[in-house]
Amino acid sequence: MKKISASILKSVNCLLTGILMLLGFSSCDQVSTDMYGTPHANFTIKGKVVNEENMPIPDIEITCLVGHQGDNKSEFDTIPPVSTSPTGTFSCQFEEFPTDKLRIIATDIDGTRNGSYEKDSTDLALSSDDYKGDKGDWFNGSVEKEINFNLKRKEKR
Repeated sequence: MKKISASILKSVNCLLTGILMLLGFSSCDQVSTDMYGTPHANFTIKGKVVNEENMPIPDIEITCLVGHQGDNKSEFDTIPPVSTSPTGTFSCQFEEFPTDKLRIIATDIDGTRNGSYEKDSTDLALSSDDYKGDKGDWFNGSVEKEINFNLKRKEKR
């Protein structure tokens, strides 16, 4: 067997290194971005609270509950409540995990100052059509709904 000279081995080594580098760089031509975070959506719930005479009721507490399902159970996350204005209107805005169910609760918390009213609530069923502006990433869009309450006076006991 003939001995291969060191210069030939060095040349072959450089050639193979160059080929492997070209193959490695050509396999990296697709750049992707990893996404970190969680799906979320913006919610705006607006409305008005009136009494049986269609008069606005101020200082009614409006609580929004966001329904979540998982592990064979259903739970609600509570969003900080808002109060109705002197004209009986309210607007509750929050960012939350996308859901298909919201519960809106109207509670009289000021005692007899504006009259005493019974608590009322309504459930909103949401579908994918309710989410507007989905960007195809973690942002699932915005939901805007209007809910009006007609509260009944509490009977004196």
